[in-house]
Amino acid sequence: MKLLEFKESLKERLVLLKANTIYTAQRELAYAGNNWASILSTTFYTFSVLIFIKVIYSNVQTVAGYSYNEMLIFFFVSQMTYYSNYLVTVRNLNDLIPDVNKGNLDMILIKPVPSLYFLMTRSISLVSIATDAIPPTLAIIFSINWHALSITFSTLIISVFIWIFGLIALHTFQLLSALPVFWFGESANILDLASGTASASGTMIPLEGYGKNLQKLLGTVIPMLIASGFTTSILLGKSNPIVLFVWALVVAIVAIYVKNVAWKFALKHYTSASS
Repeated sequence: MKLLEFKESLKERLVLLKANTIYTAQRELAYAGNNWASILSTTFYTFSVLIFIKVIYSNVQTVAGYSYNEMLIFFFVSQMTYYSNYLVTVRNLNDLIPDVNKGNLDMILIKPVPSLYFLMTRSISLVSIATDAIPPTLAIIFSINWHALSITFSTLIISVFIWIFGLIALHTFQLLSALPVFWFGESANILDLASGTASASGTMIPLEGYGKNLQKLLGTVIPMLIASGFTTSILLGKSNPIVLFVWALVVAIVAIYVKNVAWKFALKHYTSASS
């Protein structure tokens, strides 16, 4: 019976994901001008960072133990983290906050669907992935000397799992930063702070650039380093893969539990528009 329920739940979530993705794509294709602006913005930023990295390494051989090519790998992973996190988590949380503030959440809670899952998948945009993420990411890929790297298949698989665990932890951290809206009526600035901290701490400095105490803090309580820092370090063979894999897995499991508990607690304190 439990297996049947799991299959039905999984089927329901896949149907929701498909419907939300199609609707979001149709909505964004209706405003094509915004897509061109996004392409120009993200591409300009990427080329600016690539030039900056090139200038830095024209004067030094390594930074935090990373060569020029290794730093490009870190930049590639960090951008993958940023786009995945923004297009899935941040966009949906930015929609959640005004829904709670204005009472629109009522209409979602009465639907016969898992509310948190629906809220976190309703604005996943394949259009934004195609326009904002792919062109600048290709620029990074073509800048990397892949032949100079010795990445094994097992290392790649472990790195992918750690990256996923890191995104789960980061998702929970940002969700928690948005939940104060249930008590104070607004939390956009708190979410912006959390997202900005994630970008600065997790996507600008590699793992080895932090001291041991900061590594522990930014890999647990404030899980900014896992998706980008841990992943790149393992990918390049700079850290013990088993240690960081277990570390990231434990943090992800705890994050999932905390997310579910925090969401249920927030709903208990939700004052609906009809009350």
